[in-house]
This record gives sequence, C-alpha cells and structure tokens, in this order.
Amino acid sequence: MNALVTTFALILIAEMADKSQLLTLCLTCRYPAHKVLLGVTLAVGLLNLLAVGVGGAVGELLPVDLVRPAAGVLFVGFGIWILLSPDPEEDEVCTTGFRRSAVLAVGLAFFVAEFGDKTQLAALSLAARYDQMLPVWAGATLAMVGANALAIGGGSLLGSRLSASALRRFSGILFVVFGALTLVSTLL
Repeated sequence: MNALVTTFALILIAEMADKSQLLTLCLTCRYPAHKVLLGVTLAVGLLNLLAVGVGGAVGELLPVDLVRPAAGVLFVGFGIWILLSPDPEEDEVCTTGFRRSAVLAVGLAFFVAEFGDKTQLAALSLAARYDQMLPVWAGATLAMVGANALAIGGGSLLGSRLSASALRRFSGILFVVFGALTLVSTLL
C-alpha cells in the first residue's frame, strides 16, 4: 500500500502544470472529452507499464537523446498540419484523417509527448525502489490520469466558449511551440 500511495502522490505532483496537461487541454478542445480521456488513459497505462516492467532496459534500447528530437519534429509537424488544414464543416469533424480515431490520435500524441518524461523516469525509479511493479504502475497511472482529467475539464470549458477555428489555430500553435521547445531543450 505504501508503494501505491507514495507513487500516486509523487507522480501527481510531478504531473501538475506539466506540458502534457497543456497538450491534454489542447486535445480536448479538438476532440470529445471522453475520447481524450480514453486516449490519455491508454497511453499512460502503456507508458507506465514500460517504465515499471522494462525499467532500465528501455533507456538502453531507445535512448531519450533520440526520442526527444523525434518527438519535437512530430509535434512541429502535427502543429503545422493543424494550422494548414482547412476549417472542417461541423458535420465533417469526425470523418477525416485522425479524427476518425480521436482515441488513437490522442493516445499517440500523448505517448510521444510523455515518453522519457520525468514522470515516466520517476515511475521507473519508484519501481526499482519498492520492487513492487503493480502498486507502482497503478499509483503512477492513476496520478497521471487524474492530473490530465483536470486538463480535460478545462479543455471542455474552453471548447464550449471558443469557435472551432480559433481552437484549431490555438492547438496548432501550441503543438509547434511544444515541438520547438523540445528540439531546443535537446540541443542544450
């Protein structure tokens, strides 16, 4: 029980005001909240499973030095794609591209954004410390989903108050900014 509670508390604190909460808020402005929550939950569950189950081997197999620049390029590309795509008609929103599978789009974006992040590394460290995979996985997953559920609530509120076009531009710009910051941080 100690491993579960400690992991939950530490990961929740680490996840608050993280870039993934902004990403989740942004995705909620674009996709239905329940699909964002499902995508985030699936990505978080898989990320924490990797962190806890594979542990240090992940760092050796896929070094963060290679993953971060790739994530930055993907974010910039996704942002440019959003900014350059025409405004969809209201009834078209769920019929084109990744919109057919919002859960997949959200899950992939979140997975790329969080892979190698401090919360994943914290889950890895906590699993090594407690030598209890299931409680650490559950605590980390519940904390990250909880923190991002707050962002989903914020995104839902914004989505009901702003036009789809404004939200599309806002989310595109955020993706480009996150991508650029990721690329700059890897160079420094």
